[in-house]
Amino acid sequence: MKLCVVTYNIRNCRGVNGKVSLKAVASTIAGIKPDIVGLQEVDCFNPRSGFANQAARLGGMLGMYYVYGPNVTWGCIARFGNAVLSRYPIINWQNYLLPSRGQKRGLLLTKIKLGRKSIFFLVTHLGLSRQERLKQVDQILKTIGGVSGPLLLCGDLNARPGDGEVNRLQTMLQTCDLSNAELTFPADYPKYKIDYIFHSTHWVLAETKVFTSHASDHLPLAAAVELVHAK
Repeated sequence: MKLCVVTYNIRNCRGVNGKVSLKAVASTIAGIKPDIVGLQEVDCFNPRSGFANQAARLGGMLGMYYVYGPNVTWGCIARFGNAVLSRYPIINWQNYLLPSRGQKRGLLLTKIKLGRKSIFFLVTHLGLSRQERLKQVDQILKTIGGVSGPLLLCGDLNARPGDGEVNRLQTMLQTCDLSNAELTFPADYPKYKIDYIFHSTHWVLAETKVFTSHASDHLPLAAAVELVHAK
């Protein structure tokens, strides 16, 4: 089975022009035609983004299943975190808070049904300090160690190829690309690769591509993968 998976930091749907537009983010994602999407920096009931439940709204606009993993709470109802959109049913999910010194970070784990098979799809967004990120990666690896079956991990790592955080993840997973050819940040003049998609040995990578968009300060990274070992 072949899938198109995407990781995309949407910065609460705030574009390069500083304006919030769910429509712009939805249009960007729709143009990629993905099967599963991992989103970071997703607002829910936040006044800065019009009190929208962004994961639910995007899921509805794109005709996809969704789950939301809030990591930060502001006031009574405002939330901020990661989300997964999927064309296939999401049959189980769990949100893990990661060790964080500043803004709280998390790992959203989902189990997705692909016909008679199921896979695990995880999305994360690491912190801004290196030591914090290393601790977060250690926790992610412990969580992954308890999962059996085909797995994909994506997210904004705030780290570059060759950094310790990326190298540690590679002890258990394979990355879809480690070249600086796939620059994802900032969106209007990309200089850095800090967004990644990793996979277990159950998958074979066909290709990766960064898509141009001004709907966020990051660019979406897509990977075409094929499930070759279901067990």
